[in-house]
Amino acid sequence: MIQINKEDCVEVGYIQKPHGLKGDVILVFEKEYEETIEELEFLFVEVDGGLVPYHIEDDGLNFRTDESAICKLEFIDTLSKAKDLVGCKVYAFDHAIIDSEDDGIASTLIGMRIFDAKFGDIGLISRVDDFSGNLVITVDHPRAEIMIPLSDEVITSVDEEKREMHLDCPNGLIEIYLD
Repeated sequence: MIQINKEDCVEVGYIQKPHGLKGDVILVFEKEYEETIEELEFLFVEVDGGLVPYHIEDDGLNFRTDESAICKLEFIDTLSKAKDLVGCKVYAFDHAIIDSEDDGIASTLIGMRIFDAKFGDIGLISRVDDFSGNLVITVDHPRAEIMIPLSDEVITSVDEEKREMHLDCPNGLIEIYLD
């Protein structure tokens, strides 16, 4: 058996908890490693100080957010086995790490003030999520958190200097959160 050296790997996240009863786990990771994790065939889980390779089953990775995924690992097929991995750090070979090209989009948008054509100033962006290529911003409004899917049809203007974005949200979208 080949020894896997931690020096050749990068810590990309950890196993947060089991998901369901069939051994699936929630893998939490840094946003910068989302693209890397999407491409991995296997990952290394730190168990008792050593790195144990686990193959990610075909279609065994379902992203929940840009920082977590439901992961099905080969041979982890019971809740008990999944519980044994909770809290374990997860690694990938350093040569497998993909430099994210758009890692700045979230940092560019967070803190930007959002204006809607009907409601005016609705607040600041507190979070940006990417759901399979669909950006969704979370805006902190005094009465509620408002989630708005971003698309070219919704954005009317962006002033990067003033850090403002003007939107024309579909009828009823904002009302859902404020009623």
